[in-house]
Amino acid sequence: MAGWDEMSDRYQRHAVISTDDVHYGPLIPGEKDFRLLGDVRGKRVLELACGGAQNSIALTKWGANVTAVDLSPNQIAHARRLAMSEGVDVALVQADIERLTMFPEASFDIIISSNGIEFVTDIEGCLREWHRVLRPGSIAVISTVHPLAAFEWDKGQGSLLVGNYFNLPVEVWHDVGETDGQRGLTFFRTIEEMFSSLTGAGFSVERILEPPPHPIHRMSDAEKTKIPYRGAIWESDYERMSKVPFNIIYVARKPR
Repeated sequence: MAGWDEMSDRYQRHAVISTDDVHYGPLIPGEKDFRLLGDVRGKRVLELACGGAQNSIALTKWGANVTAVDLSPNQIAHARRLAMSEGVDVALVQADIERLTMFPEASFDIIISSNGIEFVTDIEGCLREWHRVLRPGSIAVISTVHPLAAFEWDKGQGSLLVGNYFNLPVEVWHDVGETDGQRGLTFFRTIEEMFSSLTGAGFSVERILEPPPHPIHRMSDAEKTKIPYRGAIWESDYERMSKVPFNIIYVARKPR
C-alpha cells in the first residue's frame, strides 16, 4: 500500500484515463469496443483496485450502481475528488481486495478489475473472495499485465529478451523519478497459472483476450482522445506493445 500511496499523485498526473469509457489497459480498446460487460443499467458492479475510479465513474454514467475498492487511501482520495467533479455518486471503500469481508455473499452482479490483481500476493485466496461476493451466473472481467511484460525489450533488435517463462520474475518498483521511498511488487503469472487459479476458485473462464494497441501512429490527436487509457509514457513504448501484448483480459463466470 505504501508504494502505491507514494506514486498515486504522479500516476494520476501522467496517465490520461477516460471517465466516459471503461479501460482495460494502456492504448488498447475499452468497453465501448469490446462489450464484455453487457448492459450494466441497474446492475450492482464492484470495481476492485479502482485507483482513481475512472472506470467506476464511467459505469455509473451508464446506469450501474457501483462500489469501488482500493487499498491506497491516496488513490481513494483521488477517486473521491474525481467523482465529485464528474457529478456522480460512487461508493468508495478503502480496503484490501484480497479480503472483502465487508460484503456479504452474492452481493454483486459484475466484478471488474483493470491492472490490479498483479499486485496481489495470494491469488487463490483473492479469487475465492471475488467468487464469494459475486452472484451465481454473473461475470468477472479481469485485466492484468501479460506474463510477457515481465521481460526486457531490446530496442535495437526490436524484440523481446525472453528469459525463463516458466519462472517469471517478481518486479520490484518504486515511484518513477524517485531514488528512495517505498517499494512495490508486481507478480507476473503465466496464462496457465491464472486459468488454474480462476477455475480453482470456482469460475468458468469464457474468454481470454490479448489485445494489440490502437494504431496510434496512424491516428489524429482527436482520434487519440477516444482511447480510454493513454499517455506519453505508454506511447513511447508503442513499438513493444504493437508486437507483444502488454495486457491480458480474462472473462470468467460464476456458474449458477
